[in-house]
Amino acid sequence: MAGKQPDFILLKGDDVLAIAVNQKAAELFTLLQNFDAASLVIDNHFKDYFIQYHLGKRLHFSIENSAHIIYQAVKKTGKGVAQINIADYGAGLGTLYLLAGMMGFKTVVYNDYLPDWKDAAITISKALKIKIDGFVTGDIDAVTKYAAEKSFLFDIIASRNVIEHIYSLDFFYGELLRHNPVAVIFSTTSANFHNPAMRLKHYLLHKKIEKKQYRPLRIKELQKIWLAITDKQTQELADLTRGKAKKDFTDAVEDYKNNKQVIPVKFLRSNTCICTFGYWCEHLLANNEYNAIISEAGYSMDFTAGYWDTNYQSDLMNLLAKFLNKVIILTGKQGILFSPFVNIIAYSKIVNTS
Repeated sequence: MAGKQPDFILLKGDDVLAIAVNQKAAELFTLLQNFDAASLVIDNHFKDYFIQYHLGKRLHFSIENSAHIIYQAVKKTGKGVAQINIADYGAGLGTLYLLAGMMGFKTVVYNDYLPDWKDAAITISKALKIKIDGFVTGDIDAVTKYAAEKSFLFDIIASRNVIEHIYSLDFFYGELLRHNPVAVIFSTTSANFHNPAMRLKHYLLHKKIEKKQYRPLRIKELQKIWLAITDKQTQELADLTRGKAKKDFTDAVEDYKNNKQVIPVKFLRSNTCICTFGYWCEHLLANNEYNAIISEAGYSMDFTAGYWDTNYQSDLMNLLAKFLNKVIILTGKQGILFSPFVNIIAYSKIVNTS
């Protein structure tokens, strides 16, 4: 994939960490720019995903975003890179774990919920000769269990476009607080409730997924676990159980059968999920809603604006993106109204790591 080497001034300032991140980001860009992804011995689904979302037209932005996440998260810990154990949670086939693997962290761990994604990630990292210390499948408790077995604590748990898919954010933050209360949890999401355009985009996506996939699956499961259910009860329960999964889903069915109130999902709005497993949940939460969850778990929270990609093929798109980025900077905290994604950073209430 031929292309022009970009000017990798990704991070404002000339501090040692910014220089180091920029250097490794540039190296990764060059490595992936010249990488023959088509030769990877992985399923075409994973190959196409990697090429579409993180190579080609999206390569610069993918690495730029990973660089920003690493830089800001490391700064928040107050530690040096060599002292830090970091996990890329729900990594998929992005560039975050790859850039982390080049940075010289004490420990770098890849995580994804599904084994097939992990296997593809192993193949990619080996092909690129980037060393990752551990590959873990499962939920957040599997990640913390891995660390406990290896006798270390994570200092950073980072993710890109994952937080909106986590079924139980209460469990997620609670588990990490028990694991290491001073760890920095740095998440980005394009499910930005405060930007009207992004809100509409995700609202329509949720409605589409709910109608075509998740609601029909709930109906099928309801008819499976309650053989005597009527059509009316099926429709009512399908509505009442939207956003519920696993034991929460089956408990709701039992409550309904016993004429008990079915407690609605907190901050439901257009949210939905796969009722059988809970993964690929779809959240669309506001700043104050994230803050309520994170604060209740025992953390402080920063909620900040992201930025627009300025490396489109269209000059007009790049001009508009640069204009919007200036608007985001000038409007300060209100920049979330214009940004395509937001950063959600949870950190210790006790230790000042800023």
